[in-house]
Amino acid sequence: MTVVLRADPITADELLAIADGERVALSPAARTRMAVARSVLEQALEQGDAVYGLTRRLGAGHGEEVVDQAAFQRQVLRNHRADTGDPVQPTVVRAAMGARLAHLVAGGSGARPAVAEALVELLNRGIVPLVRDRGSVGAADLVQNAAVAAVLVGEGAVLREDGSVVPAAEALAAAGLAPLEPAAHEALALINTNAFGIASAAVLASRLETLAEAADLAAACSLEAAAAHRASGGLGPYSAVVHEDAGEEGRALSAARIREALAGSFLTEPDRERAVQDELSFRCAPQVHGAIGDTAADLLDAVDAELAVRPENPLVDPATGTITANGNFAPVGLALDLERARIALAHLGAVAERRIAVLSGLAAPLRAAGTAGIPGLLAYTAAASLAQLRALAAPVTLGAAPLSGVEDYATFAWTAAEAGQRSADLVLEILAIEALHAASLLRGTSVRLGAGTGPVLARLCALIDAAPPAEDLVLSAAAALAS
Repeated sequence: MTVVLRADPITADELLAIADGERVALSPAARTRMAVARSVLEQALEQGDAVYGLTRRLGAGHGEEVVDQAAFQRQVLRNHRADTGDPVQPTVVRAAMGARLAHLVAGGSGARPAVAEALVELLNRGIVPLVRDRGSVGAADLVQNAAVAAVLVGEGAVLREDGSVVPAAEALAAAGLAPLEPAAHEALALINTNAFGIASAAVLASRLETLAEAADLAAACSLEAAAAHRASGGLGPYSAVVHEDAGEEGRALSAARIREALAGSFLTEPDRERAVQDELSFRCAPQVHGAIGDTAADLLDAVDAELAVRPENPLVDPATGTITANGNFAPVGLALDLERARIALAHLGAVAERRIAVLSGLAAPLRAAGTAGIPGLLAYTAAASLAQLRALAAPVTLGAAPLSGVEDYATFAWTAAEAGQRSADLVLEILAIEALHAASLLRGTSVRLGAGTGPVLARLCALIDAAPPAEDLVLSAAAALAS
């Protein structure tokens, strides 16, 4: 599959395909639109019009004239290369490059087609710029985008698949690529976008979908584990009649997945011993898990909306031949959806941790006999992860502070997205610990397991039998649950 960048917007699904390594191509219509937009910019340059980032400097220096265009382009890129911290995931970097391309071909930046072609070459040759995760305030991801742009011009560094780092000039030479020479306004064009916030949001939305499915499977395993050691409630909370009139699609889908995972399970036997009802952490699973699925869908919609917007300031419009100052680089709607995502993840972690507490209590005799097979304090690990998860759910987009005389507001969308990625890591760990507790309780029992729970519990029991260190045990369980 090749993702063809057109003059019309690409979708979040296409962006995720680029993140996963699909090739990219520019359509003739995209090249034409960029060329027309470039002509608008060239005319303004020839006429000496006062245009931000073209004939005038940036930020607090927006009233000062640009004297040497070539030197100014290099100065802009070097001045914005301020990223620190840990390397950004390669999938997010590729998605960010795809998002920047999608906006470039819309013509809003006035960059030449050659700029888009240079980014396409990096993607298609598997060259991933080394980008670090701190620096963006969500008023265009200037710092992270500058790290990508640095590679295009032969500076900066490239992250290899094995984790090693090589100079960009060396990576370009090995690929037979010449460094890009930015023309007037193109340094700003390369950095003037929320590509990284959009990219991280798209990847996070995909992870949320996976987590919703993993949560349903873990809950189904826990239902069987609990019922194997006590009188438990029935499957009524997951029945179609309970959820068929729900306004949210997520909860109905969650309940259906739990029913599917338990098909053929001993839990479906009509004459088994039952309690009146189970704990809320069991009964409310579809409502909580389903909210994750709904949040993922809304987040993907927000990504689609941002991909459809031309975020550049100033905005070059090929249709009208105008260049207009604006604030499209403030993705407020996306930032708010990212805040919601972390709150939803904290709710998911909370119900899973409570189910762990129930299972841990039932496993007390196994621990006393030395047959549990898993560390008893894994329940503590889950509680510690939940504490971190709750801290990450606090709002981050309200932290805007004046950055210069004219740059006095920011969304911190990238920070919100990356906090979401860390939240997703913690939730998966908690779900893995839940599933391990379920497997521990079901080892050695003769109960009939469900069509969906049986295979994953068999894998988890094999992991427990191998007795790896706790870190390896949880990571392997997470992989089994999310596969």
